[in-house]
Order: sequence, then C-alpha cells, then structure tokens
Amino acid sequence: MRERTLGDTPPRRRTVRAGLRRPQPPPTGGFLARHRLLRLVAWVTGVSVLLAVIGTAAAAIVYASYEAGLPSVAGLLQMGPPRDSYLYSQDGVLLAVIHEPGVHHIHVPLRAISRDLIDATVAVEDRHFYQGGNSVVGSADLPRVIEAGLHDLLHRHSLQGASTIPEQLAKISFLSDNQSLSYKVRELLLGAQISQRYTRNQIMQMYLNRIDYGNQALGIGSAAELYFHIPAARLDLAQASMLAGVPDAPTLFDPLNYVGASGPNYAKERQQVVLEAMVANHYISQAQANAAFAQRLTYFPWEDSEPLRAPDFVSYAESQLQQQFGEAYLNPGGWTITTSLDLHDQLLAQGVIQNPATRAQLASGYNIRDSALVALDPRDGEVLAMVGTNNAQGPWSQINMTTTPRRPGSTFKLFTYTAALASGEFTMTTPVLDAPIDINGYTPHNYDFLYHGICPVQLCLGNSFNIPAVKVEMALGLPAVASMAERMGVSSLLSPANTYGPALTLGGLGQGITELQLATGASVLASGGVLHQPTAILRVTSGRQVVYQYDPAQNSTQVVSPAVAYIMNEILSNNNNRIQEFGLYSHLTLTGRKVAAKTGTTDFQYANGAYSPNIEDNWTVGWTPQLLTALWVGNPDGSPLSGVSSGISGAAPLWQAYMQVALQGRPLLWYHKPADVVQVGYGSAAEYYLPSTVASAYAEYPCPSAYLSDWNGVCPQPALSG
Repeated sequence: MRERTLGDTPPRRRTVRAGLRRPQPPPTGGFLARHRLLRLVAWVTGVSVLLAVIGTAAAAIVYASYEAGLPSVAGLLQMGPPRDSYLYSQDGVLLAVIHEPGVHHIHVPLRAISRDLIDATVAVEDRHFYQGGNSVVGSADLPRVIEAGLHDLLHRHSLQGASTIPEQLAKISFLSDNQSLSYKVRELLLGAQISQRYTRNQIMQMYLNRIDYGNQALGIGSAAELYFHIPAARLDLAQASMLAGVPDAPTLFDPLNYVGASGPNYAKERQQVVLEAMVANHYISQAQANAAFAQRLTYFPWEDSEPLRAPDFVSYAESQLQQQFGEAYLNPGGWTITTSLDLHDQLLAQGVIQNPATRAQLASGYNIRDSALVALDPRDGEVLAMVGTNNAQGPWSQINMTTTPRRPGSTFKLFTYTAALASGEFTMTTPVLDAPIDINGYTPHNYDFLYHGICPVQLCLGNSFNIPAVKVEMALGLPAVASMAERMGVSSLLSPANTYGPALTLGGLGQGITELQLATGASVLASGGVLHQPTAILRVTSGRQVVYQYDPAQNSTQVVSPAVAYIMNEILSNNNNRIQEFGLYSHLTLTGRKVAAKTGTTDFQYANGAYSPNIEDNWTVGWTPQLLTALWVGNPDGSPLSGVSSGISGAAPLWQAYMQVALQGRPLLWYHKPADVVQVGYGSAAEYYLPSTVASAYAEYPCPSAYLSDWNGVCPQPALSG
C-alpha cells in the first residue's frame, strides 16, 4: 500500500469540502478514542460537572441578589408568639388565661414535648430533618443546601407545601403568605440560613412552639392543653399523630369539626397519613399504628381553654395591668399574676347577687333589674370580690356596674359630715334644724316628705335627713365638701362632666361616681383615715423573675385624721342614731357584730307643683375593720324603681346577707379610740369630740327657741369665754 505523503493532503481537503468522505483508516488513538460509547459517557459526565458548577454559581448569584433584602435570623430564638399570662386568685385558683385576641400560646421546651409528637412531625413534614445528626449545618454545606433547595423548587409541581421544617419556620417567622416564586426563594434561603445557624433541636423546638394547630392554639403546648387538657409531654401516640397532622390545614383537619358528625372525617384521614409515614420511616410498627388509629380520642371544645371566673373582676384587673405595665402582660406575656380576689368571698357575692329567686323578687317587687357588689379589705385596699351584674346572660351583662358612674344619693353625706367634723365647726351633737329651706330656688325635701325639727348631727346623719345635710354643706361651702370627697378617693369629681350645686351632698352630680369610688371613699373611714387606692394586683412574675410585688405601705396616705374617722365610725355604727327612720334591728345591722353603714337613693323629681319619688339608684355601703362592702341596685337604663323609699328596702337586704356570711369565722374587731378623742358617757349613749370642740359642745345654744321654718342656716356656736 502506497504511503501517504504531504502531497495527498490538498486533494483530500477538497473532497471533504465537497461533501464526500473517503473510507477512514482504523483509529490508532488511545482507549477512549477506540471506544465511542465510553467517550460519550465521559463527555456527558464532564458536561454534568460543568453544569453543577454553573448551578452552584447560579445559586450563589441568586443568594447574593436576595441576601440584602432578607431579614436576619440571628434573633430567631428570641422571637415567637406572645405567651399566655395566667391570672390567679390570692388563694391560688386560676381565674383566667389572658392573651392577645385569637392567639393562645404556651411555650414548652423540647424536652417537655412527647417523643411521639416529634417523631410524627418529622415523619409527615420533613423525614430527612434529623439526617446528619443534631449539629449545626456547616458553612461548607451551604452551597449544597442551596443547590438542593433550588433543585427541589424547580422540580415541584406546586409552590405550596413540601417545605422543609426550617423553611416552614422561616415562613411563619418572617414571611407573609404568598405563592410567588420570589416568596418561595426567600423562604428557601431563609430556611438555609436557619439550618446553618441553629441546631436541629433548636429548630424543632422553635417550630413546634410556633406552628398553628387551629382553634387559636399556636404551638404544641397550647394544642395539647386545648384539645386534650394535658401537657405536651403526656401526648400518647394516638393524640400525637392526630395533632401532628393538623398544621398542614388547620381548618380542614380540625378534629373538633368531626366530633359527633357523620360523613367524611378528614382529621381522622390525616391521622392515618401521619401514622403511615411513621411506619414507613421506622418510628413505629404497623401494629402500633393500627392500635393508635383505632384508639378513641376525647376532645375538649376550645372554649374550655378560656376559664373565666369573676369576669368583671378579671376585666378590672386587666385595666390595672394596662395602667401599670402597658401591653407587656400581653406581649411578650408569659406572666403569672396573683390578684387580690378572695375566691371564697367572690363565690359568696355571686350567690347573693346572682341568685335567681332574689333577682325575680327584686324585679317584681321594686322593678329592680340589676345589682352589683364590690368588697374591699379597708386595711390595704385589696379588692376581695366584685360582681358587676346580677345576670351574666342578661341584657346588661357586658356592663360592670361597679365601675360605671351613677349618682350616689345620700351615701355622699359620708363626705359632707366628715368634712364638717374635720373643720371643727361641727360636732356629733351640734343641733341642726330640719325644716323647709330655699337656696336660690333650690328647695330640698326629705325622702319621707316630712320635717323633723331640731336634730343633733349624729341623728341627722344616722337617719339620713336631707335638709340638715344641705344646711351643713352650705355652712362649710361646696368647695370644702368636694375637696374632702376628692381626697378620700372620689377622683371623678375632677371631671368637667361632674357638675354640681347645693344638691351635691344628696348625690346630685352631673355624671355621678362609681360604686368602687364610693367604696374607696368609705374605706378611708374604715381604715382610720388612710386612703388606699383599690388594688387588684398583688404579685407578678415572669419565669423566676419578680416583676411586681404589692406593698401596702406605698399605697397609704393619711387624708383624714384618725380622730375624725373614729367619730364618724361611732356615729354610723350606733343603731340608736337611726331608730327613728330605720328601726333598731334593720338590714343595716349584723348579728353579734358591730358595723358601720350608710344608705342612699336617687333621686326626687318635681312635677305639677309637687315632688314625687323617681328613684333610679339605691345604695348601701357598710364596713367593719376587716371588710367593707358597697352594694348598688337599680336599672342601668335609668328606668325608675318602684316601692323604694330608701336604701333600707332595696340594697340593704342584699348587703346584710353578704356581710353576715362573709364575716363568719373572722374575728370580732372594732376600732380603738385614739388618744386625742374625748369621750363623754358610756355605751351606746357615749359622745365623742375632738379636743378643740368638746368645750363648745356643752355651751348653751341660744338658737333653738329662735328656729323658724324659713331659717336657712345652722345654729352658730356661742363664743367661749376664756
């Protein structure tokens, strides 16, 4: 065969350009050159490696383009839903779980979560979650994570679902619900960052505490308590597999939707999917799955997770929390709050106020449709009981009448006569004429429409005569009376809406005061002249940290002298002072116990040239050194009562019923006479004076013979000679 020479080259090139091929000689190259298939495989492998490198680079470019706009995951451990706070009575009974609307959240550490629940969640949500151990994913693995995530993203049939647990954690922590590609990439990249920064157990704990289990339950701690009334640690396989399936579609897979219902049970079908996944991933055997699926589960309605005892008090306690701490008790929450409520006293109060038979009797006999009670410990201002309505399902059930302003009627005389004694111008024996009076057209009447002649202050007050009270008020001046009431805790008098005139001492206010303010003012007398603002919050803790501890010493202001308070207590506790109008054994007395009390009604209307009773509110407030109770009856809509002439026939019977039972077992206490109070006489006939007024009390008054029916003042005390 002729050997090729250089001269052969040009003709061959021309032939190729012409589209013709000569027979090729056998290959004489290496192994790959002799094996076309292997050469093709090598080429494909090289291209794949090149594409992988390009893919990783593209992933890095994508990551870099999104990184600037991604939120930081550095503080993820400190994030999470606001936690429930717990409100307890002072004797340790749970009153309410308080939280932001629509969100229940009980945080639990991973060690306090059932292993079955963790396994079920991994099996159905992210079966590869724990592969590679429990360590943090290293930075060297980040390109792999991103590449795998992009591959997963590009090959999914839907942009919803199929997210890994880190991605789901990223979604619920940082992202709003969105189905766009951009959203999904952000979820993917944040999930990668979370995987890089946190351990698997940290991620799992955050996820299980933040995922939505439906019915306002965020996190497995809330879900376990809500659905089964058990802590998350006690969830068995059947319960765990049921709950693990809920987050995928909390409404569709809500097990409460199918309790007692016929037809498809999607929650049960989802439980079967979870159990099958657990079997497939070797967490449980098929026999265990079958047994768990067959187990009958008992569910509790979500309303049961909202225990609410003493709802009016709870609302009041929340208002105090708001004033003291802002929103912190709700967000971040997680507080344990001990309140002043005495559950024993509260249940007694509810039994008295909300008794159906009593309610019907008041409605039929007096057209009284509502009532309210508040009880304080006057020694420190603690609110022991609060019932804001007599019917929790009634038309006014949403109104707390203990904190709703109403005109207080003659109970306001407490402030008038306290101011009178404190002024030194009046004593408990100063005579006042109860006769017609006209003050620039204002002509008050007594509730019995009678006049009673001369009465000493103690009898004027004890029998709650109106005209003498107005005379005393006008002698002191309206500012002096209003100032005393304000100092004693009736802060609403500072409101521009609370206009008043000479009828102030009879409760004639534009807006009125609240039952709680009346109780606070009366408690100044009950505590020896010390003002304690009412408090509902005794202690607040967050974990092991004490956030707040009530200190009565920081809530104590001497606003009335102990001597004046003592004299007022003696006047208001002496039954002899009220026999004329109320009788000796009225509803203002307690068997075997000394007690001070004052009634009040509002109000009288003038029509057709005559006064007629049109009573809207009826009150009684009374106390011992350890318990003070204010009681209101009436109609929140202002409709008049019928057959009620004084507090003795409306509120007093309820007040007496509560006080008699609430004080059972408590020591018999009364006040010690201060050293600067002068006592004259003994027993129920004793009289008490301030040292500066005792001499004038025994001076001869020139006025009684000069009292005329049109005289508007009080008898002036004679000048005392040296």
